[in-house]
Amino acid sequence: MFNHGELTTLEDAIGVLSADQLYSQPKLCVLQAWLAQSQHRYNEVGELIAKAGEEMAARKVNLSKKEEGEFHALRAQVAINQNSPDQAIELAELALSELDHSEYRSRIVATSVVGEVNHVIGNLSRALSMMQQTEKLARQYHVYHQALWAQLQQSEILIAQGYVQAAFEIQESAFKLIEEQQLHQVPLHEFLLRVRAQVLWCWNRLDEAEECAYKGIDVLGNIDPSKHLHSYSMIARIAIGRGELDKASKVIEQIQHLIKQSTYHVDWTANASLSLLLYWQARNDMESIEQWLETATRPDEACNHFSQLQWRNIARAQIQLGQHEQAQSTLNFLEQEASKHQLVTDRNRNLIVEAILNVHSKNEDQAKHLLKEALVLTNQTGMIGNFLIDGATIGHLLANLVSKSDLGDLERHRAQLLMKDINTTQRSRSVHFNEEFVEKLVNHPNIPELVRTSPLTQREWQVLGLIYSGFSNEQIAQELDVAGTTIKTHIRNLYQKLNIANRKEAISTAENLLQLMGY
Repeated sequence: MFNHGELTTLEDAIGVLSADQLYSQPKLCVLQAWLAQSQHRYNEVGELIAKAGEEMAARKVNLSKKEEGEFHALRAQVAINQNSPDQAIELAELALSELDHSEYRSRIVATSVVGEVNHVIGNLSRALSMMQQTEKLARQYHVYHQALWAQLQQSEILIAQGYVQAAFEIQESAFKLIEEQQLHQVPLHEFLLRVRAQVLWCWNRLDEAEECAYKGIDVLGNIDPSKHLHSYSMIARIAIGRGELDKASKVIEQIQHLIKQSTYHVDWTANASLSLLLYWQARNDMESIEQWLETATRPDEACNHFSQLQWRNIARAQIQLGQHEQAQSTLNFLEQEASKHQLVTDRNRNLIVEAILNVHSKNEDQAKHLLKEALVLTNQTGMIGNFLIDGATIGHLLANLVSKSDLGDLERHRAQLLMKDINTTQRSRSVHFNEEFVEKLVNHPNIPELVRTSPLTQREWQVLGLIYSGFSNEQIAQELDVAGTTIKTHIRNLYQKLNIANRKEAISTAENLLQLMGY
């Protein structure tokens, strides 16, 4: 029943056993703890093991060497859950020395933990080998949810190594396993949907990524809403990318609520923080970025994908706040760690952020050099989403690289496709406040009196919409094909007419008007 994912029924059955029945059988104690582990109730696992130890000692139940090995395998899993990789690998290797081949369940877990620890510490080749071994053992003994876990780990490792297409194919195999073994409601199904959504987002297949994120919420249901954080982070990021800031704001509120209500591993918070930072960046909300940076977790190392992401978030915040020297120092550290641990995809992402830093520092030649290097890596990773989230900043540099024939054929083709996507994205983000929309707005019965009595010109409405969509003054001028001084005049006029003091108030005003119209 456990191996086929019938977890709730099995747990109910264990729940009707008496204390003597449960604690006189070490295997039942181990199984009870595995049930909690498999349902992501990580905090309970250590408590269940400790209680089992006390109760078995009181009943003078002596553990065989094999049973000791099973408990050591479990404790190794608890240690990795608690972010103690050194303790985890010590316990896992001890378990492997104690277990014979008949205890296949615990051998599979101990092998998996060794692989997971190597993943966390940045030894990716060893991690991949151990996870492939885990999957083989799990399939051999029909422990299918453990085989699914091993596939998910392989997928994340391959992504980190830059083999994103290979990771995608592993995911296809994992979806097939879920269908064959009816594992749809196992929490690992949500994990698979989450990793698939991240790949699709990076490939700019936003509709499919969004579908995966919503499916992930459906899989987990309302049993533990705190586990929805990853899905909400993806939904927010997609909305921000489309310029749907009104939709994004609602999801951002959910993310902030969940972060306050629960304690998360840095893997979870780093993903959520990226969405928060992109939202604040689009809203020009420097105060929120500054507050986040003051309290941001700073991992000791950046030897895996999630600590790389967190440090990249820090660099992004530093750039937005004008802390260019600190941002360069952060990015130097990221590059050193990514190169050391062969984190190819993170190197790809880091180069783009460093290019953005150089744009802000008015060093466009270096920015172009970094983008050129990033384009070469993208031939392997296919990761274009990270270019597109900052397309407004780097689009003109890509155009410059193409026009000057500074790129190889593959890189030039990639740059041209990126420029097309950037232009499409920018235009789709400015759809609000066209003539038809404005006519409906000014005739709305609940429109604020100030808007009715101080009518904006059509061009001023367009400028307000572009400000709301996150465009800079320079980008607005490019979009409307007018001089920068003209845009400043339009902005000054609309600020005076609507009694607006700054860009943040302009965005808030636009958002309120859109909400009034049901957006």
